[in-house]
Amino acid sequence: MSELQLWDDNPTTVDLLGFASIVDTVVAALRSPSLDPVTIGINAPWGGGKSTVLGLLHQALDQEPGYRVIHLDPWEFDDQFDVRGAVIGEVLQDLLTAYPDAGLEDAAKGLLERISWSRVAASMARGQLVAQTEDLVKAFTPQPRQDAKSLAGFRSEFAKLLQDVEPLQRLVVLVDDLDRCLPDAVMATLEAIKLFLSVKKVAFVLAADQEMVRESIAVSLDATGRGEQFALRYVEKIVQLPLSLPRISTDEAGAFIALLLSQRRCEQEGDYEQLVTHAQQRRAQGRSPVLADMQDLPWVPDADTLALASRFAAGLAAHRTGSPRSIKRFLNAFALRTRIAERHGINIDASVIAKLMLLEDSHGKDFETLVRLQEAQRAELLERWQAWGRDEEKDKPAEVTEDSREWAASDPDLTTAPIGPYLSLAASLVSLTAAASLTQQQLTWVSDLASASEPHRRDAQAEIVTALVTDQQAVVDALVQRARRESDTDPLAESLVHIAIHTPELRSAVAQGLWEIRKYLMPGAVVDMDSSGVEELQALIPQLAEATDIDPATQENARITTAGSN
Repeated sequence: MSELQLWDDNPTTVDLLGFASIVDTVVAALRSPSLDPVTIGINAPWGGGKSTVLGLLHQALDQEPGYRVIHLDPWEFDDQFDVRGAVIGEVLQDLLTAYPDAGLEDAAKGLLERISWSRVAASMARGQLVAQTEDLVKAFTPQPRQDAKSLAGFRSEFAKLLQDVEPLQRLVVLVDDLDRCLPDAVMATLEAIKLFLSVKKVAFVLAADQEMVRESIAVSLDATGRGEQFALRYVEKIVQLPLSLPRISTDEAGAFIALLLSQRRCEQEGDYEQLVTHAQQRRAQGRSPVLADMQDLPWVPDADTLALASRFAAGLAAHRTGSPRSIKRFLNAFALRTRIAERHGINIDASVIAKLMLLEDSHGKDFETLVRLQEAQRAELLERWQAWGRDEEKDKPAEVTEDSREWAASDPDLTTAPIGPYLSLAASLVSLTAAASLTQQQLTWVSDLASASEPHRRDAQAEIVTALVTDQQAVVDALVQRARRESDTDPLAESLVHIAIHTPELRSAVAQGLWEIRKYLMPGAVVDMDSSGVEELQALIPQLAEATDIDPATQENARITTAGSN
């Protein structure tokens, strides 16, 4: 039995992806006296390496004399009613701890008292504190700027406090996972930065998916009727220096995967570090590929590892947007599939599993076609499919999609590989590769939305319709994939209809998804679509009534419903 090799989701402290140039740019900006104060934005989609960049930046800034670095995760304050106060309080408490001999205690406590009074007022407004009438009036009575209960003079007092800390040249606040926060928490964090903490000596580095932050701002401001109008301007006003992490090229992804695979295969201490340093040096010199000219290293990955990494990178490039986290999750899914195949006595080359997983993950319909065929038919289709992919035949096989051409052309050759037992096994499993691209929260939603338990399903439906549209889209895609492996699809279809009812932007996507899985739909799905009031879903019912490749009971229910509406 081979060793099970898995990778965690945590940001790495080793630069395997060439983020050094981004880190160096941020450090140079922080050293610039003309950018004081400054807020720098590190923009990348989910799993794009933002947390890793912040970790590498923290390491670099720890070497800078007079720099104090604070790492904040505002999403940890999501359950607090005063996120703004929590963020400010974290900064003040860190300064007290870092500079115990700077005489900050009285000034910092005075600022913390202002935050405390703002929380008292907020608590009373929410009915979370019971107060006598006189106390309530005092809490809501505007205070003079110099009053300890007023936030009006907070910023100037905070600026004076920092100027009095002579050892401090730069306070750098690294803000991570802002795009994981609820909309109001996003706004509260940005308010804390812009209105209270953005003073001389202070710099903020915000790591977030900028589009998700803008969407959160728009949602938070919807009550004003100007959310969309101001979201873009709001972010631009706060962030003076925006930086976007580059999308990982296919070559870089191949090197990244090879380094990940090599990490636990390299047994001698120090050898792996030399391999990583070699890659970093070649990258810094602008030499590609970075894993080349390795003859002088004490240990190098073998040809099979490099070939497997290259194959993964090429296959993932078309649909994974170069996300390091998605790559790790796919590798984990690959490791699990390989182990499951071994435990079932399926002797198949790892590169064959890799190619079939890429087909399943990126071309689900074609994978299903391959699974349904008998062995002789499968071999004949693979022969025509690969010949077309490699330009040996002009005509595309009618059974497969146009988008699968690059996959068909890739190695290894599957026409002689014993893939039947593996395909039968894969068809019986919930798609591990689909799960590889989802967050833990999205996975939980998918599981609950497809659950036969009505309470679980109802709770998940109430949550998903309040989530960001990007989360909802990911969940819709995963539910559609999951339907192909469910024996009872009514709960899942009901949840898809529920999302369509409450999210107009996804109605067409849900309708398309339901049509794609029509052969797996049960009669209850027709009832849900008919009662939804969603035009796109109701329009599917006459089509289901005419479809010949669906369950007969579902087709009959669609015919009855169509006849009743005429």
